[in-house]
Amino acid sequence: MTDQERDPAELVEVLASIDPMQARMARDMLASNGIESFIFDEESSRMLGSTAAVPARLMVHAQAREEALKLLEDLGFEGPQE
Repeated sequence: MTDQERDPAELVEVLASIDPMQARMARDMLASNGIESFIFDEESSRMLGSTAAVPARLMVHAQAREEALKLLEDLGFEGPQE
């Protein structure tokens, strides 16, 4: 499914991290570039400490996926493994 075929309201993952602070930093960077994003599973990740069991996931609207991934990559963040 291409980004054009996705529902614009659909949220897609652009970053997963066992460090919730990294997800918050990435969210703030995207916001400063006009991209709305949401952190999922942040509390679960924090409760379990620094384990990879439940990473904090940064989600964006489907139509913003490519731009968000490019911005994150430019700053050294690794996107989701496909």
